[in-house]
Amino acid sequence: MGEQDVRRALSPVREWLEIRLAETPSDLAEAVHRLLAAAGGEPTPQRMADAAIDMFDRISTAPHDRAGALGLLAADALLTYAFEAAADPALGGSFEKAMRLAREAGPAGELGRRCAAS
Repeated sequence: MGEQDVRRALSPVREWLEIRLAETPSDLAEAVHRLLAAAGGEPTPQRMADAAIDMFDRISTAPHDRAGALGLLAADALLTYAFEAAADPALGGSFEKAMRLAREAGPAGELGRRCAAS
């Protein structure tokens, strides 16, 4: 199967994300892929945000080492990509969808609840 065949098999959000990850350092791209794999299913802005928040939660109780730093960077990147994807009209996104995701996932949402609980 050639690269074009593989790209056709990808969901629009995964293809969009893979283009962005191709520009990141390989260690970071691999860490983002691991977060996505742990989330399961095809990536959506919500799944991406959930996976990032789960990693932020795990890091808060983990030792502060290189692996933790890479996990933190991957979670930050994935959360940023989630907001970008939610806003991208090419993916059916909009400003309103990005703002809804920010309210649900951000400081007043799930991330805030988890921070308050720790």
